[in-house]
Amino acid sequence: MRIYLYAALLLLSSGSLLAQERNFQLGIIGSSQLSYLNSNQGNANTGSALLFGFGGLAEYSFADRYAFTSGFEYLNRGGSLEINDTTTDYRAGFIQIPLQIKMRTRQFGYSTYFAEMGFAIGFETGEEVSWDPATTRDFGSLISLFDATFRIGMGMEYDLGGQTKLLGRLQYHRALTDNLLSDEDPRLSDQFNYRFDYVSLSVGILF
Repeated sequence: MRIYLYAALLLLSSGSLLAQERNFQLGIIGSSQLSYLNSNQGNANTGSALLFGFGGLAEYSFADRYAFTSGFEYLNRGGSLEINDTTTDYRAGFIQIPLQIKMRTRQFGYSTYFAEMGFAIGFETGEEVSWDPATTRDFGSLISLFDATFRIGMGMEYDLGGQTKLLGRLQYHRALTDNLLSDEDPRLSDQFNYRFDYVSLSVGILF
C-alpha cells in the first residue's frame, strides 16, 4: 500500500514539475535600436545613432494569456549633442535587466500577438565620446554609471512546433534618469535633462 502511495505522490510531483516547465521558457534575442539624445536645454541640438545589441530571455506564464518576462540585455546607446558650435557624439554600452508584463491574444493559426510594458535597470560598461572640433581637454567619465528606463511595445510570436517560438517586437524606451554628467561638461546644466531614449526592433527565439 505504501509503495502505491509513494508512486502516486511521485507521479503527482512529476506532473507538477512538467507543468511548471511548460510555463517557463528561455530564449535569445538580437536587436537594433535607434538611439537619440533627448534634452530640454533650449540652445541644444540633438541627434540619433543606429546601434545594436543582444541578450537572453526568461519568460514565466502565470496565466493563460499573461506572462512575466525578464532576462539580460547588452546593448549600445547614445546620440549627439550640439551646443555653441561644438558637437559631441556619445556611445555607451549598457547591461540591462528588464522586468515586464506580457499580455497575449489567442492564437490565430500559428501566430500570437502581444503587448508588453515594464521597466529596466542598467549599468554602463564603457563609453566612447568624440568632439567636433576636437578638444585637448582631459575629461573624466561623461556618462552616468546607473540607468533606469520605462518601456512599452508590441510584437508577434510564430509557433515553430512544440514549445519553440519565433518572436519579433517593437518597443519604445524612455530613460527615467539623466545619462550625462552635467558637472563634467561646462556646456551642460543640472537644470536640464540629457537622456538616451531609444526605439528598438528585436528578433528572437523562445525554446
